[in-house]
Amino acid sequence: MSIAGPHLLDVDLLTPSASGGKHLAECGWCRQRQQVAEHHRDDLDDDDFLRAARRRAEAGGAAALAPATRLTPTLHALTVDTVVREDVAVGQLWRLRWEQATELAVVLAVDRWWVTVAPVTTDVSAADEFSVLLPPTASVLSTALAACVSLECTVPLFVFDRQIAPASRPTVDREQATAQLPPPDTLRDVWRAWRRGTAGPAHLSYGTALDDGDLDRRELRAVIASSFAVLVGASASVPGDPLGEVVPLAQRLRNLDMRPTDLARTTGLPSQLFTRINRGGRVNRAEAEKLAVVLNADPQTVLNGNPALDDELITEVSRPRYRRVLRQLAYATGTSEDEQRWTTADAVSPQAARTVTSRQTPGAGGAPPNHWAEKVDNYLKQRLAELNETV
Repeated sequence: MSIAGPHLLDVDLLTPSASGGKHLAECGWCRQRQQVAEHHRDDLDDDDFLRAARRRAEAGGAAALAPATRLTPTLHALTVDTVVREDVAVGQLWRLRWEQATELAVVLAVDRWWVTVAPVTTDVSAADEFSVLLPPTASVLSTALAACVSLECTVPLFVFDRQIAPASRPTVDREQATAQLPPPDTLRDVWRAWRRGTAGPAHLSYGTALDDGDLDRRELRAVIASSFAVLVGASASVPGDPLGEVVPLAQRLRNLDMRPTDLARTTGLPSQLFTRINRGGRVNRAEAEKLAVVLNADPQTVLNGNPALDDELITEVSRPRYRRVLRQLAYATGTSEDEQRWTTADAVSPQAARTVTSRQTPGAGGAPPNHWAEKVDNYLKQRLAELNETV
């Protein structure tokens, strides 16, 4: 008789769903894991724990956490909310975080704010013939890992939280090569091999191929893949083209046949807002709520009429280096990091027509300088300065 449903994730052991409860009734392994979890119950939210850990680390250094855990000093340092300066690039090992999901992944490809990753797990038994086995020396985690290229998925750039290991450089030293992450070009070769169904680079270590009888391994891989579903689904939070036919906001206002001064008086919004809308500007939720009354529509319908954000702007506000500031603003204003990200994008977007002189001169054939970076950086600095003045 087959066991009902897949094995439970750790976060579901203490609060199983109806289907999870049925699985627990039939699976001795999951019941054993549940009993262990009951003895080590922790009702503290992950974000609350990390916030408390950071406060303790900042007060007494990372070593202050040593008496409370068995983690190495290197891992203690990962609890400190440092400024991330690195951009996401192929070959790097990152920690991804979104809502309650925290996972590890190796970067396979970057396309603007879309990033293709290979899920990374400490359970190396999940590795198949297209999963690269990584030695404990490959990262500060000091444990063997498996980069499951055959479970590749695409996640938004803004879920990248902390770089665990940088991309490696090619080396002729065989001992060094086996002790580090595979270089970016080698990882791309593994990825291409997986997609084409051919053999990967011969000098790497891989898992064993799955056969029809590997039910436990297949189920384990399914759990790993499903754990990335929240990270993949995070892309839905990006303001984009809504489903169905949408009337542009500027057109809706023109259909009212009212002057900007009349609209301003009726809605309580400044008349400059309507000039901004006519020039292709966007409105935020607070403005949409006031406009909804005069447009006889709900706020979400008004927001759907916004013009799309520039793709380069979405990419810029999604970079990991802004997450620390966005979290500070969210904590101070009682909002979410994601809300602060798109508030920043909406605030910066009207500046598109302005030019910013960059100190960087692109080389011949090089890409043009990123004109959004300085604008986003200046806006967030201004927000932090205003926040500090009110504290």
